[in-house]
Amino acid sequence: MNKLSSALKKINSSADLKELSVNSLWSMLGAVISKGLIFLAWLMVAKILGKEGNGEVGIVRSTINVFAIFVGSGIALTTTKYIPELLYENSKKVNKIFTLSISFSSALGFLLSLFLFFGAGYISTHILNASQLELTLKISAYVLFLTVISSVITGCLKGFKDFKGLLICNVIYGISLFLALYFLTNAYGVEGTFTGFCIGTLMLVLSGGILVAKNMYKNNLKFDFKFNEEFKILRNFTLPAILTGAMVMPFKWGIDTLMVNHKNGYEELGLYSALILFQSLIMMVTATLDAPLITIMVKKQIDKRIERLNLITPWAIGIYIVLPVLFFPSIFNVFLSEEYVNDPNFYSTLLFIMLTTTIILYKQGIARIMIVNSLMWFSFFSNLIWGTILIFSFYFMENKNAETMAYAYFFAYLFNTLIIIPFFIKKKIIPLSLIQSKWAIFIWILLIVDFILIYSYDLSDVFIKLLLFISSFGAFTLFFYKLLMKKE
Repeated sequence: MNKLSSALKKINSSADLKELSVNSLWSMLGAVISKGLIFLAWLMVAKILGKEGNGEVGIVRSTINVFAIFVGSGIALTTTKYIPELLYENSKKVNKIFTLSISFSSALGFLLSLFLFFGAGYISTHILNASQLELTLKISAYVLFLTVISSVITGCLKGFKDFKGLLICNVIYGISLFLALYFLTNAYGVEGTFTGFCIGTLMLVLSGGILVAKNMYKNNLKFDFKFNEEFKILRNFTLPAILTGAMVMPFKWGIDTLMVNHKNGYEELGLYSALILFQSLIMMVTATLDAPLITIMVKKQIDKRIERLNLITPWAIGIYIVLPVLFFPSIFNVFLSEEYVNDPNFYSTLLFIMLTTTIILYKQGIARIMIVNSLMWFSFFSNLIWGTILIFSFYFMENKNAETMAYAYFFAYLFNTLIIIPFFIKKKIIPLSLIQSKWAIFIWILLIVDFILIYSYDLSDVFIKLLLFISSFGAFTLFFYKLLMKKE
């Protein structure tokens, strides 16, 4: 109790830590409710449609993301970074950045949506080898436009630090998406799924737009179309941010396309898409730390403990969530039908997805540092290396199935991390002490040992698995505590 009381006093004594704790609380609360509903909604879709139908959903969602990544996320990062950085110093500049972001994303999003709508026939027949998906792709063009707009709106709310408002938007989105997907998927299959997706995203845009308008009024902001000088922000920050994302989604779409053009490809992608949902949930939960941390880290002077929390927290959260899945994968039996859990590749695919997740979360804090320091071109080249390894490793694998796809992602993230870590250290993006710390090394060793035990041996005794799980959980807690408290 004394240690807890001491920790709380330290948080209250630091304005940055206090702001982080409050904003993270609202952000995390919204994630637990909305992201949980979204996770359950897509699991429900997987169960209703089966592996082949879920594979079709997976490839269409991947196609939407390829288009959306060229607009939404990069511009959303721009508003998240520059609104809090300039709001009280240069509100006129914020007006211009805000107007430029909304205008640019709307125009480009509209053009990309038109391209997807009119190209749906060619894409479905000649690329996805599934002519029956033409109408679904046309419906997804509307989803694409709304996704781009919702991404920028969300970025603005994060920039305004309106995390309570963001919670409300996400809850409305989660509930509407869940209900729309349930009724329309049952009634109309894959086409109904994307109609429901469109309705849910529309609700997010409408609720978010109202809250953005309220924040503009509150901060005495208005649209200003004289933003010629602000185009350099698009060139120096937004463009590399977009290209950084562009080095992720096209490669993912590429191996999805390779998969569906092989025998039983849609069924295999359906299995992988169902299992990757759990990774997506973990990523969505830890991503709730992005905006609270970025809006603090853009300050000229911040509490040094924020930097350590930024790097360690997502890694720790990820391992704590991944651990029970590694030891007790049967929890998926509750959500997925026998068609999935009885697949011979189910167990190994799930294990490698979970191991890959821990590597991704290890790098999450580094990605925020690059955003804050406008190192987006460096991030772009990092993702280019990752994507090249991913596409080549999967292309040359003899079998194209869910298991080998999980292997490809694992190899890509592992080798990318090993290659770029020296550059991170040289650029002082990540402190050398964090990598060399014995506690960080102990964490990786324990994770690898757990993985080998689970992957190589049939641990059917529940008591032994529970004992190993509790022991590992306690050891990880000790190691992360020591790493967090470690003095430079």
